[in-house]
Amino acid sequence: MRLSELDGRFRWQCPSCGYVQYENPVPGVGVLIEHEDKLVLIQRDRPPRPGEWALPSGFIEADESVEQAALREAMEETGLNLELIELFGVYSFPEGPPRSGLIIFYRARPLNIDAIRAGDDARAVGLFTPGEFPDICFRTHREVIARWEQMRQQNATGVLQEAPSGLVIRRAQPNDYERVIDLMMLIPADAGMDSTKRGYVLDELRHNQSLEVWVAESENHAVVGFCALSFAKTLIEMRAWLDALAVGPDYRRRGVGRALVELAVRRSRARGAAQLLVDSSRGSPTAQDFYRAVGFDAEEIERIRIR
Repeated sequence: MRLSELDGRFRWQCPSCGYVQYENPVPGVGVLIEHEDKLVLIQRDRPPRPGEWALPSGFIEADESVEQAALREAMEETGLNLELIELFGVYSFPEGPPRSGLIIFYRARPLNIDAIRAGDDARAVGLFTPGEFPDICFRTHREVIARWEQMRQQNATGVLQEAPSGLVIRRAQPNDYERVIDLMMLIPADAGMDSTKRGYVLDELRHNQSLEVWVAESENHAVVGFCALSFAKTLIEMRAWLDALAVGPDYRRRGVGRALVELAVRRSRARGAAQLLVDSSRGSPTAQDFYRAVGFDAEEIERIRIR
């Protein structure tokens, strides 16, 4: 083998057969295991960085998927069976250790928290509350934990700052739901909602865990707009739906709808969704023009009508 300049880099190449030894990043996986607002961390027992703390993580085997690797690493290092919640982020570490790579992080919840134990290359394992984390040895782990803490803080307060002047956009509370349904009836497809359907929607708002509902609140604490998002994990990716969006007549053309759509995009990205979908045919022609103006495709969603 000898060094040859190929594609703007010096690489090891065989002068006889032309084989090139490419140094490509190694893929790894890490898991943010959440339990009662705490994270599971392990104290490493093997190089690199033995004796220091990190998230459960490891390299992906050649015959397994990323998801399988996440579940396997968690079981080996913590004794926990997991339910993966979402893909949380992909980070790279060109600096090593010991060689360059990328790491794919998932959020997960344990199914057998009482079985937690240190195993494989873990010297110890523990549940830690934000603010009480030990020093974390890997840069990518520190960065993803900081992002996780920021997400938890935002979800706890439920308030976003990026809203038109005089308005606050926040997570809907149970006492907002009746007003949300009133606004929902401004959507042409829902204008004829009777008391039975209204009761069904109210029950969904209260109990459907896949829903996120956000409201725009005026200075006098009136809810003047809302959007409802739902999330579903398919075989290959997370999908996000903008189920409903409505703004009261007195607050239209003031940027409220656009702010709610921007929120929906950010929340979908944070949940790991590859697409944000909307059925624009449920809205009026004005609403359809609005969806196109904020970036949705002009074509409505293809579907088979069941009834």
